[in-house]
Amino acid sequence: MFKLYRFVITAVVLISSSNVGFSQKANDKTETYSDKILFGGCWFTPHNSEINISFSEYSNFCIHNIDSEEHEIVLTGKFLLDGHNLWLIYNDRPKQKFYIYKTEGPDMHYVIRSYPMDKGEYLFVHGDCE
Repeated sequence: MFKLYRFVITAVVLISSSNVGFSQKANDKTETYSDKILFGGCWFTPHNSEINISFSEYSNFCIHNIDSEEHEIVLTGKFLLDGHNLWLIYNDRPKQKFYIYKTEGPDMHYVIRSYPMDKGEYLFVHGDCE
């Protein structure tokens, strides 16, 4: 019981200290986004609609993928959107960090990119689900 109590206190302290960082980031010029931009439609990898993510209310997400043997893979979990950081917290594997941003120019759209961007990069753009 004592270990569980100590764990809860440690978790509260860590969350409280990380919230200080979030409020400091809000003062940066970094744009923040509402999770509502994730809803509706699917997020596809360009030129490969076999991999897509859909987001729903209550912070749920679902990733659909087709492996090399043509088997469908479905990954689910919860998401957390903090400013421009998007965390996918899977039900069966470690969480993954993504970065969301809006492109500039005449064809503005939102993009979700895996982070760090130099390791096995994933890129998703918004579109209609089939």
